[in-house]
Order: sequence, then C-alpha cells, then structure tokens
Amino acid sequence: MKIMAIGAHPDDIEIFMFGLLAKFKKLRYEISLIIATDGSLGGKEDPKRLAIKRKKETINALCDIGIPVFLDLPDGYLGSDPNHFNSIRNIINKIKPDLIITHSNIDYHSDHRVLSNYISDASGHYFPIIYCDTLMGINFNPNYYIDVTDVFNEKIRAILKHKTQKPQRFVETVKLMNSYRSAQCNSPLGTYAEAYSFERSFPFADLKDLLPPSPPLIPFNINNKNGFL
Repeated sequence: MKIMAIGAHPDDIEIFMFGLLAKFKKLRYEISLIIATDGSLGGKEDPKRLAIKRKKETINALCDIGIPVFLDLPDGYLGSDPNHFNSIRNIINKIKPDLIITHSNIDYHSDHRVLSNYISDASGHYFPIIYCDTLMGINFNPNYYIDVTDVFNEKIRAILKHKTQKPQRFVETVKLMNSYRSAQCNSPLGTYAEAYSFERSFPFADLKDLLPPSPPLIPFNINNKNGFL
C-alpha cells in the first residue's frame, strides 16, 4: 500500500504524524514524505540559511521512514500564488497514493489550513485523506485513534533532530497530546495515541482496514480502586 504524508513545514510530520507513519513502516508499506514549504520563517536567522538547516534536520529526522521531498513553497505564504495548488496536485497525481495524511483545515496555522484545503480539492474522490490532530487538540474531533506507544520514543528522537526549533517544547507538547488522546480511550498512563479525523464520502465509506489498531478497549469499571484508568 502507498502512503503519502504531506506536512506544511519541516518538523510537522514528526510532531503530528510520525507515530502512524512509523507503524506503517513496520508493515513495510511504501511511504512518500512531502514537505510543502521551505520553513524559512521558523526562526530569527537569515531565511535562506535557515531553510537549508531545516531541510537537513528533516532529512535526519525522517531517515528511518523515508526520504522527504521538498516542494520549497514560501513559508507563511502558502496559497499566495495559484501555482502552489498545482504543485500539490502534481505530486499527488504523480504518486497516486492509497491514503493521504495531512493537516486539518481548522488548524491554528494558515499554511496548515491552506494545505489541507488544497489536498482535499486536488484529491477529489480519487484518494482518501485522513487529517491529523491540531496542536493541543483544539476544535479537533477525531474518529480514529492509533496506539503509538511502541514507537513513541522514535517519535521523540525525530522531533529532537530539529535543533533550530528548540525542540524540547514540542516534545513536551506531544507527550501531553498523545497521552491525553490515549486517556480518551481509557488506556493507562504511560501509553500514547495519535488522533485522526476522516470525513466519509463516496467511495470511501470506512478506512479501518487501512489503519493500524486503536488502543485496546478497556471498559470503564466504577469499582476499580485506581480510578477509571
């Protein structure tokens, strides 16, 4: 099966999608990693030098999953040129994935939202899409949870490769996010889950057979002395 993950910036795939992709890698699926913008506004140093550094960081961070493709669209200005949509559409049509993973169109960053809408428009009814969690889950209502506990340390190591971004802040963020999503499934502390949303439409009524398993079901027990977990 061919999986395409498209992040707006260098480090987005690591923060929001890495766990699911690592699990797909263990299944020996073919994975394409696409970075839409150059990330040149993600710091205070010279934008051109920063873009080069961030590209190297991304290659190092994702090397265990695949070799990323950089579209080098302008950071912070995605959607300012009609050709940006053509770049997204062309890469999708070139790869023809069985599943696309990208940002939600209600995310906090304008580049994330624009990219999400571009991918939805370019994919039409030909390629199914799942949308990753928003930062801290705000306004995001998932309908798929993926247990990433067994690959969580790999995810943390990947995030830490992004030295230009003060990555420890993102490590703490994903620990909170993925622990909380696991807790929503009534899983114990020390387990982690990534959350995704899928909008059902013809001909893609359900994707559960394409995805790794959710956290194991632990029924609520009010008599449990340790609480609901």
